[in-house]
Amino acid sequence: MVAAPKGEDEQVCWSVIKSDTVYDTGQHLRIVRQTVGLPQGRIVDDYYRIDLPSFTAVYALTEKDEVLLLRQYKHGVGKVCLTLPGGQIETGEDPEFSARRELLEETGYGGGRWTTGPALVVHGNQRIARAHIFLARHVFQLSQANSGDLEEACVVSMRHEDVRRSILAGDLPVASHMAAFGVAEALFAASL
Repeated sequence: MVAAPKGEDEQVCWSVIKSDTVYDTGQHLRIVRQTVGLPQGRIVDDYYRIDLPSFTAVYALTEKDEVLLLRQYKHGVGKVCLTLPGGQIETGEDPEFSARRELLEETGYGGGRWTTGPALVVHGNQRIARAHIFLARHVFQLSQANSGDLEEACVVSMRHEDVRRSILAGDLPVASHMAAFGVAEALFAASL
């Protein structure tokens, strides 16, 4: 069920009457056509939902209080940009385990103190995926980066204020990473 605000204090829900998978690649992409009933009695026969795997985004701070980022080409953006470490949560994998694994693979860093943030839905209407946000403080280098990902990445460490300037310059254009940055900054501020 999908909640939609009715009034200031009331919530109404849409009901899923029927759900058919129209496209499924297995682990990477599924498109579902739903028939949904709206509270006013209207029926929508072709409401589409897109399902991609959930993923993690890690706002990692080194012992020098620098933020770890990756400089890499992102095909959806069409250019080289800055991103947070993280990646797809494998089937059956715990989100924090996935986040720690991804951080180590992509940057060579690990350890530290971890705080779990919220899981965010990428798109409010079609869902798309869940982004699990983590703040990792006092991480330190354990090995060389070795992600095996399609994208080649260069690990970059930046001061908080330099990251903020890079954001305003458009160097961190991935919306889920921007949301992760904001959540992590709020977690960081709340824990001081």
